[in-house]
Amino acid sequence: MLNKKRDREFKFIIDRKARENSRKDIPVQSKKRQYLLAAILIILTLSSCDNTFSIFQSIGQEVKQLGAELFKGTTVRAMGSDATNYYALMSKVVYKVYKPKSGVNWDVLPIDGDTDYFSPGLASDGNTIYVAKADLNANLKDIYSRADGCKNWTGMDAKNDIQNVIGAGNNFCVDWLKCENNTLFVAFHSSAGYSLFYYDVASTSFKNAFSTISSLSEPLVDIVWDGPTSAPGKYWLISSSKVYSGVEGSIDEDSSPNNPALSKGLKGIASDGAGRILVSRSDGKIYDYASGNWSNFLVKSSSELGPLILLDQPSTSKRILVAMGTSTSGYMECDENGSIVYENGVGFISTSQSIYNSTVRAKQVEGFWQPVDDSNTLFALLAAGSEGSYALYRNTYSEGAWSGWIAE
Repeated sequence: MLNKKRDREFKFIIDRKARENSRKDIPVQSKKRQYLLAAILIILTLSSCDNTFSIFQSIGQEVKQLGAELFKGTTVRAMGSDATNYYALMSKVVYKVYKPKSGVNWDVLPIDGDTDYFSPGLASDGNTIYVAKADLNANLKDIYSRADGCKNWTGMDAKNDIQNVIGAGNNFCVDWLKCENNTLFVAFHSSAGYSLFYYDVASTSFKNAFSTISSLSEPLVDIVWDGPTSAPGKYWLISSSKVYSGVEGSIDEDSSPNNPALSKGLKGIASDGAGRILVSRSDGKIYDYASGNWSNFLVKSSSELGPLILLDQPSTSKRILVAMGTSTSGYMECDENGSIVYENGVGFISTSQSIYNSTVRAKQVEGFWQPVDDSNTLFALLAAGSEGSYALYRNTYSEGAWSGWIAE
């Protein structure tokens, strides 16, 4: 664990005089030979290239990626926001970091006055931020909430509530937090298996989110809400193999025909907030639930998919972004019906193949995130492969187009 804030200020010093002196030592004829050789190499290179995407166009559209040092060589696990700040949860630094939405700097976020802590979970509903704090063995200490803008944190007594159900003294580890429809869910595992609880506002306590299931034998992946227009709205949850649905406290296994259940094959779930559910699988398929029925389409044969998101912008040509799974990197785009598929940055989200290649392609995508109140802002949460690369990028929709990925 990193126990102190990184210095993020750099000073680049160029010894211009020394560089100029070294140039004077190069004979004129030697310089001419070097220039001639360089010109020949450029001509040969260009003559052998596939110029369907011009090399000069690539260079012209390249964006210098300069982001916060906190996001170098790490993994961003989750994000959240309130009225003024964005928040990100990382694995390497294991600190929460935050920044004002209109600002440029990211800083370590103190939780209840503490900046030296391990956090396995972060969630928000657009107003309230929830943070899980754990000990060095990843056992939960408590979940804290804050809704008053960087001032007071409130302990939610989550550990005691959950232990009252699973047994006093039984330690457990939080896998993730998630807010859907203003309801906080906490997924965790213990010696008994994997469980999902939710925070019941009426009783101010955490309760089992399932109807009759106390725990599962496989990890829980993610949960979404299908929206108020689905009459009545309900939650959809996936484990690594099965789909579950229902209202909080009554979630149960989905028994719909042709649902996406696949042993250790479910990778991501998304909702359009209007009754439609998408589930990605390890066999390259996306399953689509709408109007009470499941259907599916193939994104890429024999390819493991990962987390996914359905974008609302532009509204006339909605896109699905889906990560390429754990064994590969980058993501794919397809239209919302899966009939047109884009690979390797060829599509409107990246704006150019060059920008995609320099930002996302070589990294595993952990997920996509949008603020609940802003469909024009999109973040890509990545697992950076090296110390010199960044793990968080932002894309902004404006004047009918996405801006391209820019490092935070």
